[in-house]
Formats: sequence, C-alpha cells, structure tokens
Amino acid sequence: MRHRRSGFTLIELLVVIAIIGILVALLLPAVQSAREAARRANCRSHLKQFGLALHNYHDVYRQLPIGSGWAAPGRYAFDAGSHRKGGIQVKLLPYLDQSPFYNQIDFRQDVVAQFESDEEMRTRIIPVFLCPSDTHNGATVWNDISRAQCNYGPSQGAQLMESNNNSCTIFPGNHFGTGGIRYGDSADSSVISGLFGRSVWSARIADITDGTSNTIAMGEIRVKCSDHPYSLGWYATQTWLLSTSVPINYPTCPEEGEGNDDIPPTDCHSWSNWTTSQGFKSLHSGGANLLLADGSVHFISENIDFQIWQRLGDRRDGNPVDAF
Repeated sequence: MRHRRSGFTLIELLVVIAIIGILVALLLPAVQSAREAARRANCRSHLKQFGLALHNYHDVYRQLPIGSGWAAPGRYAFDAGSHRKGGIQVKLLPYLDQSPFYNQIDFRQDVVAQFESDEEMRTRIIPVFLCPSDTHNGATVWNDISRAQCNYGPSQGAQLMESNNNSCTIFPGNHFGTGGIRYGDSADSSVISGLFGRSVWSARIADITDGTSNTIAMGEIRVKCSDHPYSLGWYATQTWLLSTSVPINYPTCPEEGEGNDDIPPTDCHSWSNWTTSQGFKSLHSGGANLLLADGSVHFISENIDFQIWQRLGDRRDGNPVDAF
C-alpha cells in the first residue's frame, strides 16, 4: 500500500515563494498609487478649506487678508500697525477652526519682538497647513530659531521676480509686463497683478475683473525648495513672493540635486534665486493643486502653456482663460 506524502517539496515551495513575490511586485505600485491619491485628495481638501476661509474673511472685512507679517531677526517688516501684524496665514486662523490659538496671539508687540519671543506660537504645527505628500516634518530651524511651516501660499500673480544677479534671466519679469512692481512691493492695486502683495495691499472680489474662476488665489509650495518659506515659516512673512512668472515645479530643491543654498546665486536652480524659486511646487507627479478665487481647487499640469499660466495669475489683464 502506498503512503500519501505530506508537505511540499523544495521545488514546490520555491515556486510558491516566487508566485507570492510576483504578486507583491504587481500589487505594490497599485498600493503606492492609491496612497498617493489619498494624500493628493487630502491636500486638495486643505486648499478647499483655505478657499472657504478666504471668502469668510472677505465677508467680514470686504477685502482679502493683507500680505504682511512679523519679521524674523535680520528681516524686513513691511508694516507697523497692530491691525496689520501677522501674515496671511495668521489672519486666516479664526476661519480655519483655530480661533483659540489665534486669541492667544499678542498683536500689541513689536513686529520683530513678537516673532522672537513667541516660540510657542511660531512653532505650532497646524495639520491643515501641511500637504501629506511633502517630505518635511512640518518644522524647520534657521539661525537657531525654530518655526512651523505651511505648504500653501497666496499668489501675487504675474509679478516681476528678479534674480539675485543678472546671470540667471530664464524668466525675467513676466511675459506680458502686467506686474510692474518687483516682488509685489506696493500698496497700489494698479501695479500688482494678483490677489496679494507683500506690502499692505490685498484685493477685493470686485478687483478680480477677469473672474474668480479664472484667477489663482493660492497654491502648493515645497518648503525646502525656496529660501523664504524655509527660513521664515507661516507665522512670519512666509509665501509673500509666490508668482506665476515661475513655471510649476521648476527645480530648485536641494534634495533633488538641482540646487541648494551653497551653490552660488548665479545658478538658476538655486533655492535663493527668486527668478526661479518663488513659484508653486508640489511632490505630486506632473503638477500641483491650485486654489482659484471662486474657491474651487484644480490640479494644474506642470506642462501648462506658459502664457496661459501667466494669464491665470493676473486678475485684471482682460484675457480670462476659458480652459486649462
């Protein structure tokens, strides 16, 4: 009588292991893709909340928040009035379910002293400020001062953005010349093409004559790819300088090997070169999430026509974009 064998032979076991390995290899990209899709959706949701916050702020003050803030040591402060202290993200805190935190801020302090002394505030990591796809941990240290970060910044439109020197002129100024003052340094609405300037001006909905569905309000940034977001943080002057004069995802990130703060500023890929670094960026493949002034969020390709991209940044050039 024959005895039925039990268990697997070595060959059978190796075949099973090989099949399992193949299945894992096939499924892993799908799992990673699903995870990134979830992170991207979460990122869109955060921008959507910023859109609601901007509209609620506008309902109260009849204008969008002014792009000013407290100054880090050695940095400029663009205003002194207590009603203007705090950057755009600070002003939006009550409209992002952060009223208890906002009410702890002492707006009576000097614009520099506030930033230096209030470590608890400037290091507070706020989840809605962060995109889960980004690789930073929500905080950075610059000149021995810690600050929390934000992955979403306001658009000043197709503003002039100058290089640290004249050797990098890939994107000098803007394509149409509609943003006449460099970096948005003005309180004059006629020379700021976007919704925000880094001085004491911001738009009203009525100023968006190209239509709220045709004008960018905010978008994604990568903290490590530009010196201002990295060194200042959301509590101070971060993200005053985002411009559609810079293509989406233009490489200025140290970890990508394309540039860093040690490379001389002659390099167009340096993170301190404002001609190229002060643009919208994300770790999502192929583009970035952008918030329009009507509150809608769109994923815009990094390959978008550069002229259309410029038009989307300008609130009043008379050339609204129908499709993008």
